[in-house]
Amino acid sequence: MSLSNDNVGLVDPFGLSDEDGYTWLKGNLHSHSTNSDGRVSPQERLDGYVGQGYDFLCLSDHDNITPVQSVSAPDPFVLVEGVELHPSNPFGGQVHHFLALDVHEDISARSMPPQHVIDAVLEQGGSIWLAHPHWSSVNIMRDTLPLRGLAGVEVFNSTCRSAARGESSIHWDDWMEQENRIYPCLANDDSHDHPDADRDTYHSWTMVRVKERTPEALAEAMVNGSSYGSTGPEIHDIRLEKVDEDDRGNAIVDATVRCSEAQRIAAVMNRVGREYRQDETFEEATIRMRPGALWVRFEIIGPDGSKAWSNPFDLTVF
Repeated sequence: MSLSNDNVGLVDPFGLSDEDGYTWLKGNLHSHSTNSDGRVSPQERLDGYVGQGYDFLCLSDHDNITPVQSVSAPDPFVLVEGVELHPSNPFGGQVHHFLALDVHEDISARSMPPQHVIDAVLEQGGSIWLAHPHWSSVNIMRDTLPLRGLAGVEVFNSTCRSAARGESSIHWDDWMEQENRIYPCLANDDSHDHPDADRDTYHSWTMVRVKERTPEALAEAMVNGSSYGSTGPEIHDIRLEKVDEDDRGNAIVDATVRCSEAQRIAAVMNRVGREYRQDETFEEATIRMRPGALWVRFEIIGPDGSKAWSNPFDLTVF
């Protein structure tokens, strides 16, 4: 069985070499300012992320774009223009929350069907992501499968964690299972509060592998899966290798993961996965994939319980 998707062959960011000019950039693609329901001005929000060592930010205020020209960022910091959009949900669930990136013209989403909103974002050359589906009580079969053109999922959201619904990995897995395709992820703060509250700023980020520090390069890399999300751990390398075949002709594949200090690694597959742990923390693990699995993604759990999420790897290529 193979994956029937348009993005089989997501770019493996760990196969992109420093020698070819690639580098990792750290950023937050979901934030709010006083231009919507945030508690600090756009410039204050930007200055905060610059000061915390982030490399890029999207001021994704609700409904209306906060122009990048309205704030001042130091070189080489990258501003991605975007917006959070909320078309009504005709399928029975709560109102949609979509994160639109690399868009430059406002879209009257609240008066439009959700598919029309997605189409409008794509017509601008942007990408549109399913935001915090756990917090939004999204039912994938009911609310998401009727739609086409979404780039991927926000697997973690810091402000939603404060409402006990921060992680959406089950929604991610369900979506990929239902459509028999793989989707990339983002991890974001969705910052609303003042940073002094220490509630929803500087708690999560998306790491993106790019050659150029431009909004366009970041947007392309995220859609292509050349990224991972984190609330702390670093993923240094993931290598998959076919080592044998079983008696049914299924590839036996080993994955070697190198990361910052970890207490556990979960190899999440389209069916049953595997967990790796030792008596002490570790920084490298080799995990055998389940023969016949279609895809695998990895969750690295740090000593303090923080987590990183790799994008899925297509196992049908082996």
